[in-house]
Amino acid sequence: MKKILIISLVLFLTGCTVERPRPPLDLSKINWELEAFLAQQEAAVVYQAAATASQNFVDGPCLSESLFGNSEYPETLWVLDIAHNPRTEVDNQPANQCSASRDGKAQNYIELDEQGQIIKVYSPFLQEAD
Repeated sequence: MKKILIISLVLFLTGCTVERPRPPLDLSKINWELEAFLAQQEAAVVYQAAATASQNFVDGPCLSESLFGNSEYPETLWVLDIAHNPRTEVDNQPANQCSASRDGKAQNYIELDEQGQIIKVYSPFLQEAD
């Protein structure tokens, strides 16, 4: 009993905590149309801030690696990328793409053109319009 008390006290004093696994996420209970809408609203805010700061959009930069969603659940994370419409070779260069999307940390993305107009809103959980 004394050993358990000492070990408990040492763990408490050193700040050790037990890492709990994150609970599973039921993707079927998420309203993906609402998520996409909210991500688009945030994209407009981020784009406007970048435009106001005179950010250069010529190379099609990534504007946000975590635009919307919960970064602990990549299924919910959205990124914001600038691209050309029609797409050019510069848009395919990894340096001009969101690394969170390339690395699988984010599964959803919004592409805006240089003027802030939506090119594409993509999520594997959204129904494609015919």
